[in-house]
Amino acid sequence: MKSIAFSFLFCILLFNKQFATAQDNNSLPRSTPEAQGVSSESLIRFIDTLQNSPHEFHSIMILRHGKVIAEGWWKPFQPNLVHTMYSCSKSFTATAIGFLVAEKKLTVEDKVISFFPDKLPDNISDHLKALRIRDLLSMSVGQEEDPTWAIVQSPDWIKEFLKTPIKFQPGTAFLYNSAATYMLSAIVQKVSGEKLVDFLQPRLFAPLHIKEIDWETDPQGINTGGWGLRLKTEDMAKFGQLFLQKGIWQSKQIIPAAWIEEASTMKIMQDPSAPEEKKSKSDWLQGYCYQMWRGRHNSFRGDGAFGQYILVIPDEDVVVAITSETGDMQAELDMVWDHLLPIFQEPIPKANAKQQKRLKNKLANLSVKTGFQSSGEANQAATISGKTFGIVSLQRGLDSLRINFNKDQCRLTVFTDSVPHELNFGKNQWLPGTTTRKGPYLVSAAKNNRNELTTSKIAGAYTWKDDHTLDMKILYYESPHTETIRCIFYGDSMRLENIASFDPAHKASLKTVPVETKVNAPRLIMRGDDMGFSHSGNLALEQSYSKGIETSIELLAVSPWFPEAVKWLADHPNIEVGLHFAITSEWDNIKWRPLTDAPSLRNADGYFYPMLFPNKNYPKHAVLENAWKLDELEKELRAQIILAKKYVPRLNHISGHMGSVNFDPQVTAMAKRVAASYNLDLVDAGFPVTWLPVNLQNKTPEQKIDAFIASLSQLQDGKTYLFVEHPGLNDAELQAIHHIGYENVAEDRQGVTDLFTSEKLKEAIVRRGIQLVGYGKAISAE
Repeated sequence: MKSIAFSFLFCILLFNKQFATAQDNNSLPRSTPEAQGVSSESLIRFIDTLQNSPHEFHSIMILRHGKVIAEGWWKPFQPNLVHTMYSCSKSFTATAIGFLVAEKKLTVEDKVISFFPDKLPDNISDHLKALRIRDLLSMSVGQEEDPTWAIVQSPDWIKEFLKTPIKFQPGTAFLYNSAATYMLSAIVQKVSGEKLVDFLQPRLFAPLHIKEIDWETDPQGINTGGWGLRLKTEDMAKFGQLFLQKGIWQSKQIIPAAWIEEASTMKIMQDPSAPEEKKSKSDWLQGYCYQMWRGRHNSFRGDGAFGQYILVIPDEDVVVAITSETGDMQAELDMVWDHLLPIFQEPIPKANAKQQKRLKNKLANLSVKTGFQSSGEANQAATISGKTFGIVSLQRGLDSLRINFNKDQCRLTVFTDSVPHELNFGKNQWLPGTTTRKGPYLVSAAKNNRNELTTSKIAGAYTWKDDHTLDMKILYYESPHTETIRCIFYGDSMRLENIASFDPAHKASLKTVPVETKVNAPRLIMRGDDMGFSHSGNLALEQSYSKGIETSIELLAVSPWFPEAVKWLADHPNIEVGLHFAITSEWDNIKWRPLTDAPSLRNADGYFYPMLFPNKNYPKHAVLENAWKLDELEKELRAQIILAKKYVPRLNHISGHMGSVNFDPQVTAMAKRVAASYNLDLVDAGFPVTWLPVNLQNKTPEQKIDAFIASLSQLQDGKTYLFVEHPGLNDAELQAIHHIGYENVAEDRQGVTDLFTSEKLKEAIVRRGIQLVGYGKAISAE
């Protein structure tokens, strides 16, 4: 019986040991500092130095001899949360190339153009032909300026990169170039058939037990490579330790030691002519490796903007992982060299339980300061609580905001394109929460940026700087950044300032006014017609949306500037678009033709007739003066719908150019039937809207604005109103476009653009609580 009990107990102990080992294998081993030859007391002084510095630290993990001897997170940052890596991502991308080299899927001498034969420019330069993977890895592409910012705003980043001129022989000149790293990611996906993050999963992330990571993608679904990776501080430390151990992890060679050596040694000098004095003070002039930097003290590192570091110091058998936000990354590294490195060179200390406990307590009680001083509640708080302020300044993205106070908490609701985003703040202290609002980001201009992220973890704190100034600070604690929303109250208005922590000099400054609260406010569709008929018209319609109050754009699929129009519409997915069905081409100096044969709709030259209804200036050149056929109209309508939806899939309605859908009952019935077959609304025939009661003819631009504002008083609650006009620019192109009876096109349509982009008009609309909507939102509100 005793033997059975003993055997049972032994099995339990063995299981627990194996389970503990399995758990330990998922994490880096821990140790006391003294056991690894480091003084806890000295580490305390180093942490104090970090805390007293001007830099905002978020986490630190220090490894010696493969064991964690110190780790801390400044609350609300946490060990189980990911953090934006920015360019630390590059080192992981280069490692994927290393795996492909080890698997003999490619070599670093392979030519870049060999991977993308379908993306090449018409003229391939000798330098582009010579460009190798090695040159991408070492930031020596040979381009004169970093093309990243232009490339990431294009729909096809590979094509854009390959058509960027290469001035210097590849491999001869260093230029930091995040787009080059993106190309490495594209090569990994091309060769492996997997996204970079998926390719690395079984090869790197799984062996190192790195989980719950994410990596941004471009519009084509390719990981960005040079940035966009988010992982945890311990994951960073594991990666650094893997390199320190020459690719060995838990006694297994994960990646060849030869690649580790190749990737972490100098390939090119950043500035070969730098004087020794300058070089001796800089960790950015010691040479560049494969997506890693050589540093002083025989170190190498991956690093990311604003202070994300994976620092490897082989001479001391040390890895340091840091996340932070700073505007002076060299100063942060100087702190490591001046205050941490000497600790490893001190005499081996004796065990000191008291100091170890002090260090542990200090590391457990770190926190990011709000930067606020204790303040009282301003008299304004009760007055503004619950009010909504509309944005009057001409911009897109931010519509209005509402502030509510409840004891020592403040809730800010921000409306962007009518979508609410809630943000909560504690009085002079952080209040954790989440938000759907995207925070500040260095690469926010990139297409598809952070589209995979639906919510962000935040902490908010507010304070009254004085009776008229409310500061609300948002800490996005899975990123390096904070932003401050400052509200400055004067009279019944408010000036809103949006200040990103990494760019305080370029704050957004917007005028707001209180919005009249209505249960069922009037709705107003501001429609701009004829996109595609001219370049000038396209630019004006763009301005009327981006810097104005336009809510719907009508697209001419048959017009000459249609290709330019659809490119812009693809870049602005929030603007509503309708097909402006055209069967006429009214201008004297510019014409367009049907997409189909449609002989009954063509004149002798094959163009559409200029007019729909008889016009004395164009005798016998109107559709109604010729034998138009219903079946040809239907065929042409379907062709225009198909072409428009091909390039603008979100198309949601059809309108009629010059009355093309409602000049005959048969035509209207056909158009409704065809529209329904494509799940589109026909909005110019029986749509439940009321035309805005305003006459702008024969008025100056300022008179047009005043007349429009006067008409707003007639709008009734619960009803939807429609205003239709044709924005344009008074430039040489539009001055050459006209027809008999309408010669002042450029001047007239410039006045329309001035109306759509009038801050005075927008303020009048906002103050009255009128909702600016498109057809889609008008339908849902009915």
